[in-house]
Amino acid sequence: MPDVAPLHIVSGKGGTGKTTVALALALMLRRSGETLVCEVESRHGLTEAAGVAKIPEGQERSVTIAGQKLRMLSVDSRHALRDYLDHVRLGVAGALLDKTGFADFASELAPGLRDVLLTGKVYQAARRRMKGHPDAVDAVVMDAPPTGRIENFLTAGEALAEVVVVGPIAPQAQSIMALLRAETTQVHLVTTCTEMALTETLATIDALTGHGIAVGHVIVNQVMAAPPPLPDTVTEPALRIAWERDCAVAAEQQPWADLLADRLSALGRRPALTLPLLPDEVAPADLVRIADLLAEGWDA
Repeated sequence: MPDVAPLHIVSGKGGTGKTTVALALALMLRRSGETLVCEVESRHGLTEAAGVAKIPEGQERSVTIAGQKLRMLSVDSRHALRDYLDHVRLGVAGALLDKTGFADFASELAPGLRDVLLTGKVYQAARRRMKGHPDAVDAVVMDAPPTGRIENFLTAGEALAEVVVVGPIAPQAQSIMALLRAETTQVHLVTTCTEMALTETLATIDALTGHGIAVGHVIVNQVMAAPPPLPDTVTEPALRIAWERDCAVAAEQQPWADLLADRLSALGRRPALTLPLLPDEVAPADLVRIADLLAEGWDA
């Protein structure tokens, strides 16, 4: 798809820090051009992680994080449906359908409709350059649903095509699936060195690859590096307890890190990127640090 902004989809098991990584990735990409980062689950996790004011659902705003400006978009199914109804020129009838809860009804009636509409907003953003839009961007980052749902979310167009074969929604679903399978689109998976997260990550690689959707980087988050030996002169009990705890965490993570490395190698995939364990409250400076670490090992 010529002149379509590269689309970076970030997913991961809940608790792995995918939203933080998505935001840091957007900051990294912003160094090379205008970047839009968007969320599609109405959780407002992006604004919370960025420490900026909540963006009203269905709207796009410019925000500043650690001195860098990003475009940020919050997508929800109701506004996505309303935009679609406007696009097909239902006008007042569309507004009435919206008010009567048609979005929820339609989502139940047509499997995949909700996800197609949500992905459709991101699709439109990626295609702005083709249309000479004043808000065209050079890259789009999507903070996507977790790995437990990402396969169904990204293949919703296929599911919808089975029940909707006529009307304007059918070609829209096909166009979205074409974008998701384009060379400009990659899904990046965030994991941790735990059995459940790694198992889900590897299963997601197999599933998405089977659908022709490219998996880009695997990013191992919250990695505890083995601490150096503690000098004998350190006798403070609290420091020794903290050192022993860090040693235990690093030793527990290492076998899972080795397993992931072996599996990625067997699949012919690039090695995983690693990010360190950070405090629970990630500050803007931490996001810049994560962006720097991603940039060091990033392979477009």
